[in-house]
Amino acid sequence: MNMDSVNTELTVLKRDMAVSQDDTIRMLLEQSKRTGRAVLIRRAFVQDADPGLRLVTRPGPFSKMLRSNERLDLFLLIHCVTARADWGVAHRSETWGRAAGISFATNGTASAAVSRHLHKLKELKLISTEPYGRMTRITKLLEDGSGDPYTLPSGDKEGSRKSVYFKVPFEYWEQHYYRSLSMPAKAMLLILMSQRSPSFALYKAREYALWYGVSPSTVGRGIEELKEKDLLYAFLSEQQLDGFSVLGQSTHVRWALAAPFDLNVNKTEREAAEAAWTPEGVARTALRIGSRIPALSGAAIPR
Repeated sequence: MNMDSVNTELTVLKRDMAVSQDDTIRMLLEQSKRTGRAVLIRRAFVQDADPGLRLVTRPGPFSKMLRSNERLDLFLLIHCVTARADWGVAHRSETWGRAAGISFATNGTASAAVSRHLHKLKELKLISTEPYGRMTRITKLLEDGSGDPYTLPSGDKEGSRKSVYFKVPFEYWEQHYYRSLSMPAKAMLLILMSQRSPSFALYKAREYALWYGVSPSTVGRGIEELKEKDLLYAFLSEQQLDGFSVLGQSTHVRWALAAPFDLNVNKTEREAAEAAWTPEGVARTALRIGSRIPALSGAAIPR
């Protein structure tokens, strides 16, 4: 063995010091071996829906995690690294503590801090735990907080509503968004990604609060921060008839998420959007708009 290479590696890692939060996260992301470089999260985590023909929604367990950035990041990392065999994983408390920013201690106190967050996740029925030697083995459960065993979401349009999922890209960690975004911004980021649409309307804060269980102030602050950081931008403007407007019309802006968070688009909507920009699609749009304008449709213009 080449001792010089070993010594160089250990020197770089500062053998008597713990590695950084970024290095710990990088290790966990590499351990996940996810070729798609994204974490799959069911929409039910953000907004759950009752079974049946009539769509009845309610806030998911995510709404009860908004007081702790660290707990949310711990949850996302657990989902990232749990193995497919039994959806379980075991690491030292110090590893989870550094990765999620819960504790950077190496004197044994990290265990109690991490345990408090794991206990909260257990209360929400998002994970189960069991002793694993001197460590704790964590098994992820279904994201809806039902306590049911975890299954891989199919994303099948014809399947259960609980099969619909969205993806959180690795760039969330690699580009330090986990650190730079506030909890309101993270909340709105996950909510908007869960919609899986190329563009969307931004509703009133009270409506978002009702649908997703977040406070109106969280909605407002989160949306403004995403705009300020160029992660949310005006996609297009639409003119609509409006009986409450003096002119009888109003402008509605549709918004879109910027890269790297623009990866959650419904397949049907993506295909429709792509088709709209083909020559045939543009011609159909022009014909449809022209038919509504008397000067272009050939109709007589009233005098």
